[in-house]
Amino acid sequence: MNQKPYFSLAAVSLLALAVTGCAASGTASETSAASGGDTAAPLYQSVPAEFRDGITVAVQVNAPPLSFKGVDGTAQGEDPELLAALSKQLGIPIKIEQVSFENMLLGLNQKKYDFITQTNITTERMKIYDQLSQFNDGYNFITLKSTADFGATIDDLCGKTIASQTGDQATEYLQRKSDACTSAGKQAIKLVQLPSLPEGYLTVASGRAEAAVAPTSTLSYFLSQQKQQLGKEWKLTGPSILSVYAGYSFPKGSKLITVVQQGIDALMKDRTYEAILTKHGLSENIADSAQVNPTPPSAD
Repeated sequence: MNQKPYFSLAAVSLLALAVTGCAASGTASETSAASGGDTAAPLYQSVPAEFRDGITVAVQVNAPPLSFKGVDGTAQGEDPELLAALSKQLGIPIKIEQVSFENMLLGLNQKKYDFITQTNITTERMKIYDQLSQFNDGYNFITLKSTADFGATIDDLCGKTIASQTGDQATEYLQRKSDACTSAGKQAIKLVQLPSLPEGYLTVASGRAEAAVAPTSTLSYFLSQQKQQLGKEWKLTGPSILSVYAGYSFPKGSKLITVVQQGIDALMKDRTYEAILTKHGLSENIADSAQVNPTPPSAD
């Protein structure tokens, strides 16, 4: 996999320019175009029989441009479009279920879904799930322009109040760094954990947190969409953290993951994958291969 370094603030600014105007582009229905099955599809014969009637995938729809709810109520964005393209490779209908990030993981544990999207690849998660990487990302902090800039190091976060998403890798990372702050005699990092990133923006806008932490891909989009900025002016601040691989999580031992990997690799080879990510301003997030249970970048 092509591992990329932490995203710099300059790179995020370029991404924000790239995604301007992306929100209205592209629509993915809740069930893919391959509905009913296509035995002539390239990978149909490789799909295990138990999945031939359809595949159910959980997607959170509050993380544009990766995924968001369209005006017609359907899931739209990079993830749904990639799933629609994958459906054509497999010849199998893919049904999208719209759920929160926390409920995606719970639902996967309960085997409600065949796989889920938008999950970082981590050593701890691979003890519970099988994971397929197909996306590179990192994390940054966003705050109001009127707020004094944070410093550029992790130590500069000590004593700050940060809004974060429950269950997210960045939340776990900042909890560890908060312990390091207190061990060094500094103030802890106070985390305001919330179900979704939009609630994080609201928390910062209302003054209940000094900043929010989120994937660079979603922050870039937010900075490009003036109508979604709650009547405030925003900026990035603080250090870039956590170079990550992201992608799909499956129940441990899933018979489906290998053919999904083959499907994503086929979309990478014919450049459909590249076209979809570029369309949504995510060219900096492109991976060069899909890997099952890869060794993740260090989270120290």
